[in-house]
Parts: sequence; C-alpha cells; structure tokens
Amino acid sequence: MQLNYKKLDEKFIDELNEKIIAAEDAIEELLKIKDKTYDNFFDVMEHLLDDIEKFSFPLQIEISTNITDLGKKTYEEYIPIMNEFTSKLSQNEELAGSIMKIYETEDLSDVRKRILEKQILSFKSSGIGLDKKSKEKIKSINLELAKLGNDFSQNVTDATNGYELIIEDEKVLSEFSALDKKSAEIEEGKWKFTLHGPSLTTFLKYCNDRELRERLYRASATKAPENEELIERILNLRDEKAKILGYENYRELSIASKTANNAVEVIDFLKELGKEALPKAVEEIEELKTFAGEKLGYDSVEIYDYAYLSRKLKEIKYNFDPSEAKPYFEKNKVVCGMFQFLENVFNLKARQIQDVKLWNDKVTVFELERNGVLLGNLIMDLETNENKRGGAWADSWITSYTKDGIRVPATGIIVCNFPPSKDGVPSLLDHSDVVTLFHEMGHALHLITSKTKEISASGFNGTEWDVVEYPSQWLQEFANNKEIIKTFGIHYETGEVISDELIQKILDSLNYGQGYGNNRQVEFGLFDLMIYDHAYSKKQVQEKLDEVRKMVSVIKTPSYNKFQCSFSHIFAGGYGAGYYSYKWAEVLSADSYLEMTKDGNIDKELANNFFDNLLSLGGSVNMKESFVNVHGRQPDPKALLKLTGIL
Repeated sequence: MQLNYKKLDEKFIDELNEKIIAAEDAIEELLKIKDKTYDNFFDVMEHLLDDIEKFSFPLQIEISTNITDLGKKTYEEYIPIMNEFTSKLSQNEELAGSIMKIYETEDLSDVRKRILEKQILSFKSSGIGLDKKSKEKIKSINLELAKLGNDFSQNVTDATNGYELIIEDEKVLSEFSALDKKSAEIEEGKWKFTLHGPSLTTFLKYCNDRELRERLYRASATKAPENEELIERILNLRDEKAKILGYENYRELSIASKTANNAVEVIDFLKELGKEALPKAVEEIEELKTFAGEKLGYDSVEIYDYAYLSRKLKEIKYNFDPSEAKPYFEKNKVVCGMFQFLENVFNLKARQIQDVKLWNDKVTVFELERNGVLLGNLIMDLETNENKRGGAWADSWITSYTKDGIRVPATGIIVCNFPPSKDGVPSLLDHSDVVTLFHEMGHALHLITSKTKEISASGFNGTEWDVVEYPSQWLQEFANNKEIIKTFGIHYETGEVISDELIQKILDSLNYGQGYGNNRQVEFGLFDLMIYDHAYSKKQVQEKLDEVRKMVSVIKTPSYNKFQCSFSHIFAGGYGAGYYSYKWAEVLSADSYLEMTKDGNIDKELANNFFDNLLSLGGSVNMKESFVNVHGRQPDPKALLKLTGIL
C-alpha cells in the first residue's frame, strides 16, 4: 500500500479552497437527486468530506507532531475556512431534511440507522430548526471556540518550549542514572532540564535538591498564565451555545452524545470511585510522610516531593529503582515485542516498510495484516523533539471502508515523546513509557482493524467519546503482563533477558500509589464537569478546582498552581465535559482484562472474541452493548479498584 505524504507548502490554502468549492458544488448536485438513498446521497457526501480530511493531514502534522512556522500560520487561516464550510453544511435545512427522510423511509441496516441517528443529533447540535439569527450565533461561537482552542494549545506548547533549567552542580544529580545524566548533558559539566514530559518527570523523580525540584515544578504548574483569560471566554461561549440549543449547560450538551445517561450519573460514578480509593490514598501518603520524616528529616510532603519520595520509598520497600529496568526497554525492541504479542494472541502480523519518506528520519511505518488480509499501515513517531507538542496520542490519516466489494485499508499514526536516541545511546524507556506505547497501540488497532464497511462508523468514527479510550486502556494492561514483558525486556548492551525477579519488582511497585493516582484522575474528571455549575470566571474556576481537591486530594496543592491553564484535553481538545471518559474506560478495560487473564494465562478464545466483536467493529455499535455481548453481563464498577489493588 503506497503512502503519499505531501509536505505542507504555501499552496495548501488555495488547494483547500478549491476542494471545498468542488465539494459544495457536488453536494448541490446531490441535493437535486429526486429519490435520495443512503448510497446515492449520504454515503457519497461522507466520502467528499473524508477526502478533505485526508488532504488536511499534513497540516495536522505541522501543528502537532512536526511543528513549523508555516504550519502555525496556515492553521490560523484554516480554522475560519473550515468553520465556514462545516457550519454551512451542518446548518443546511435541506440537507438535514434529506437525511431525516432517508432515515424515516429507507429500510436501513442497524449500522446505517445508528450513523444517521448520530448525524441527526449533530444537526440539532448545530442549530437545525432554529431561526437564522440563532444559527449565525452558533456558527460564530464555533469559529471563536476553534480559534481559542488553537491559541490555548499553542500557548502551552510555547511555554513548554520556552523554559529550561540549567544545572552546573553535579551533586544535585547524584541519584540520576548515567543514562539519564547523559541524555540531559549539553556540554561538560552542564545539564539542561525542560518542561517536556521525559525531562520534567526524570528531574522530579531523581533530583535530590528539594528547592530545585520545586523550581521546575513551579515553572510547569504556572505555565501559560494567559490561558486563564481564554478559559473564561471558552466556558462562557460553551454555555451560551448550550442554552441556544435548549440545554441547561454545556455539560448536558456534551453528555447527550455519549453513552452515559446523564451528568448526575457520571458525577456520582466519579465521587464513588474517589470515595472508595480515598482510604488507600490516605494510607499511602501517611506512609510517605513517615518515611520522609524518618529518613530525610522532612516535616511535610509537598506535591513536588511526591515523585522523588515515592521512588525512594519503593526502592527500599520493593528493592527496586526504576532506572534498573530502563536498559531492558529499548524502544525498537519494545515495539517488536509488542507486535510479537499481537501476533501470538490475535494472529496480527506487522512488517516494517523501508524507504518511506515522511516528516523526519526517525518515523517508522509498518503494514499490519491478519489471517493474510492487509488491514492497513501504522506510522510511529515515538521520540521527543522540540518541534512536537507534549504528550502521546493516536490519530487517523486514512479511515478504512468498503466500496464495491473492495476494502480500502486504514492508515493510523502513533505519536509519543519518548527519550531521544543520542550519541550512540538508543531511546530507552521507563516501564510507564511501555504502558503508554501499548495504550496508543490500542487506539491504533481500533482504527486499523475496523471491518465496518461504512466510513462513517469505521475506526474512531461514530464511537461515543466516553468509550473511545476503552480499547487503549484494555491493551495497555498487557504491558504489565510478566510473560509479555519477557518478549521485549532485553538489555540493549548485553542482550540479557530481563529476570523474573526484576519483572516482579516492577509489578509489585506498580500498585504503590494507585489510591493517590486514582484520585488525581477523579479530581480532573470532577473539575471538568463541575465547572459547568456556572463557575466561569477566573476566580470561580479556581474556587471550583479547590473545592474538588478538598473532596479527593490527599496532598495540598500550592496556591500558585494553575493546572487549568495547561489542561489542553478539556479546553483545546475533545474532552470538554468528557474527561471522565478515562476513568469509565479504565473500569471497562480492567473488567475485560481480568476476565481474559483470570487463570494466569491469556484466554485466547475470549481475547479474540473481544477483538472480533468489539475492537474491530469501530463505531458501528455502542461499546457498552458490545461489552455485554462479549462478556455476557454488565460491567463491574469495582473491577478497576480490584485490578489496581485498591480493594
């Protein structure tokens, strides 16, 4: 399968406008069809829109994965053009009416009914049925929200790239591994640390100077302060949009398109999860305080101490230093081991494609096939660099579909920020990085393995947002499986296979801090929902965050912390009033994983049932219903607490 990646150039906007005009003309012709059907009308339109999305892929790369000045400039022009185009379509009464008529009169398959039901809900959320003034207001709000989201994200990226801490006193790095020191060294006797994930987490975990840890933490916790103004505007605009559409607030609008029944149900779920884990979280922090006082003379444990102290406590409690494992987790071997696991369990084979030129030389491409059938391509861009936004994610370039009996394979991308290979030393991962890779691979499999014929329900398309993390959370659990770790845990210098003893230390240490970690995520999820109790001003947002922290947090957060200013998931991504999705997906995935491995081995029959009747169905079915079909019962809300040792 040929990958034709065209680097972004100055002609992009002109070519985009040409494609949009052609699509609009084509849709006008479609509307003239007297007897419209799903096939001759809706499906044709969906493919026109998909072509524009595929064309825009290089721009998405150059604003996230390989950020360029041209990408940033072009995206500023792209936002209003695409908003105008999509608003015209989503507010077109004739178009909406045609689709509603197809839904009401045609004998549709269950998948097509589901697709059109979601499309009709989308129309209603865009203002169909409202007066012209209201529609124009919705359109204006959507444009401003898109721009604000981009500005928010760019502010975070700029702030992350704009800070560095130079260390010239080697004594404060005495607990660093030689590899981590070498990675940070910029010249003899001088080391640089930044706000990028690998650098920040390594420093907070290993720097023995409390004051320096606090300095780097403060820089991270206060970055992008200008986003406070943007948050206020974003929240007010979302509220205004929700009220125009007849919802009480944006929270209700967001949940209307998810699997949850209502916001009260979700808030109760999070509160109960936090309540169940709170005793464990308190126990963990009390143990940490005792350790810090007795061993280091600390009279308190601050949030910037947590990574350092928990690492030292685990070293003693489990006789384990995470840096011991790092030489066994060389990036390329981990990737190969992950593919070996997928082949062993699911007969999913990966073959690396050579000589494919993409945006940088470290990007790799694989073909994935199952039972002799090509499913698609997987692009991997795994190492951090200064031209990449932080975090890790998976995305689609080409979504699969079947036309005239021929399947068009998918192409997905996984992006991570793993430590870079440097000076002959390969990219070496923490075990948490391995988990991240498996997580993003779960997303990629959801996209690439989709056997749904309809493009509108293939892969991520049509998947409710509060279950989109289910496949990824499920696959990441296998990164904690002892036998699977052995397939890639090979020392990069000696070739020695990781010992059972070291694997057990990793696994034993994993459950430490689960109470604290659970409640951190509950904190984020509750904050994301409870700000829509009309807490929209800068002061109210902070007060709501403080209120939530009092409910579930066990370490006091410094008053200067402005975490919200870098919470891109909910203010610049797709998780607004939906961050709870991570915890709900963790419950589903933990339940599935526990049942698949309940006798200590992977139940291949059940795993392949999951693969065939949930994972590869894309967005063609409600995943909560698929869970019941695969497992024969409803999910157990306490499965996550059981898996993590909290219960």
